[in-house]
Amino acid sequence: MIKLVHDSGSPAPGFGALALMRSLEQQLAKKQHKPSDEAQDLFYDAMDAATQEAEFALLQKVLTLDPGHTGALLAVLRHRPLGRDDEIEVLRKIVAVAEKRLGPNPFEEYAGAFWGLHQTRPYMRARSQLAMSLQEGGHIEEAIVELEAMLALNPSDNQGVRYAPLACYLSVRHLDGAARLFEEFDECAFNTVFAWGHVLERWLAGDIPGAQQALAVARKQNGHTEASIKGHKRLPKHLPATYSPGSKEEAQCFAEPLRMMWRTYPNALTWLITQAVKRRGSVRETD
Repeated sequence: MIKLVHDSGSPAPGFGALALMRSLEQQLAKKQHKPSDEAQDLFYDAMDAATQEAEFALLQKVLTLDPGHTGALLAVLRHRPLGRDDEIEVLRKIVAVAEKRLGPNPFEEYAGAFWGLHQTRPYMRARSQLAMSLQEGGHIEEAIVELEAMLALNPSDNQGVRYAPLACYLSVRHLDGAARLFEEFDECAFNTVFAWGHVLERWLAGDIPGAQQALAVARKQNGHTEASIKGHKRLPKHLPATYSPGSKEEAQCFAEPLRMMWRTYPNALTWLITQAVKRRGSVRETD
């Protein structure tokens, strides 16, 4: 059983991480894992709970019945935030438990269409959360390993994780990886990460005419994003739940990965600013 303390209980620092780690290690030591139908039903109830307190109480019951329930383990992290290093370590263990519960067969039989198997989805969600935590913690190369593995398992990318590796590739100047994503997912005209990422990729490759052409496409795809990259727009406290291509909501949802990769290269950001100045000048000349 996993015993967690809700934030309002003001537990001692590190208690949540230690409790989770001990329970996850116990799950990894087990030879067999038997998912509980009752626990799964309770988990669905938890996701529909009216309050956070009710959700947390139901998650406790889920983990009493099924201590290795991947969805519940991920959900409790919203109630018991951890420091970044602890969070990464806990997520590594959750991924390992989820992988052990699946067994080797799905990885052998369904690689390439992994999301199509319903029972693989909690594992994929856990691995995605681990990749995001690694990326946000500055462990870019490790995040790339996780994201590449996920795309190999599910090339159609039903989860939409492909935007994260693009930001990671460009942050570490891995232009081959970025070029591969542009080829596999032709989305520069439809998604702002790909559109504005392509501008930076061309600049990093030394192809300034290509960067200028990509910039014209990116501005057409989403003109709101340029101000977000430069830091001229403050992000809302809570990001929009939905967005449409080209909208200010899309610019807000993808502002952080775009800022991350552009600000890695101050000269590229300066170049982008000069392009805006040139653009205003050309508009005045035609007036």
